[in-house]
Amino acid sequence: MKFYISILCLALMLVSCKNNSQNSDSGTQTEENNITKFDSTNTSAGVDIQKKAEGNTKNNLGSLSAAISGNTYLKNNETNCSCYCLKFETDNRIELCLAEDKFYIEAKYNQAGDVVNFYYVKALNQENNQDIPWDKFDTNIPIAVLNQGQNGMLTLDWKGFSIDGELALDYAIYGKKTLEGTYKKIEQ
Repeated sequence: MKFYISILCLALMLVSCKNNSQNSDSGTQTEENNITKFDSTNTSAGVDIQKKAEGNTKNNLGSLSAAISGNTYLKNNETNCSCYCLKFETDNRIELCLAEDKFYIEAKYNQAGDVVNFYYVKALNQENNQDIPWDKFDTNIPIAVLNQGQNGMLTLDWKGFSIDGELALDYAIYGKKTLEGTYKKIEQ
């Protein structure tokens, strides 16, 4: 008798798992069909949906890099643009404020899929900050990543500087407070 009950429980479990799998697949298909713009919060839906979202982003929004070029974005809840703005130049260069009135760097930016990566180029006030190893920072590893958010907003995620491919922990905090966050476009 225990044997038959065990078989019945196992069969019910298998049927239940199969139904959940089918429901999950149909939900994924519906989600794929409904994606019309980039949604950076939907990263757990799977590789196929991500590829679909990337294709729709490029078709519907165009290139994020081209859309931001020549525009200025102010960090939310800030009024001072001297350190809390992203002023995108048309030559894919940008000045970034790491610490107000202390550290400024030049970075280049370029599109990589649905995001824009920022790369360290050089310190703009190196003589005032000689204790920082500016010449050792990697220039080919992103220091920040920009995502398109909702309602035309941008979200910047500060990664930090790297030295020899490793995160430079002693300098990782620079830029996090001033740069990381959500930005809105300001009219010029």
